[in-house]
This record gives sequence, structure tokens and C-alpha cells, in this order.
Amino acid sequence: MLFLKSKVEEDLEKIRLANLPNKNLNEKPKEIEPEKIRLEKNDLLAMILAVFSLILPYFAAFVAIMAGVVFLLGYLY
Repeated sequence: MLFLKSKVEEDLEKIRLANLPNKNLNEKPKEIEPEKIRLEKNDLLAMILAVFSLILPYFAAFVAIMAGVVFLLGYLY
């Protein structure tokens, strides 16, 4: 972790370029080729966990509500 200065500088350069105004708004932006993305070792796992962390609370709430409805239907009938 001590020698990641080049990675930090590379990320900062990407941020600087992303924040620059687009001079030609009519031009179609260049598409990034998959080979140029350069994903690191655990990036895919981090993306999957991020999606699950967004979806899981809604899924858990849905399951809890459905379980409550089924319980009430069984209890009242």
C-alpha cells in the first residue's frame, strides 16, 4: 500500500478529465473498450455487494410483509 502513488495519480487524472466541460456537445462521447477499464482484483465482488446492499433491504421488507399477511390470514380464518 505504500507504493500506490501512481494509482492515486492516475485516478486523480481521470477525475480531472471527467470534470472538464465538454467542448463539443454535439459529438458522440467515445466509448470505453472493456480492455481499457482495468478492473482490479476485488472490484467485481465490490460491485456485486453494492448491488445486494441496495436490493436486500427492499427484498427483506417484502418478505416480512408477505409473512405478516400470511400469518394474519391464517390467524383470522
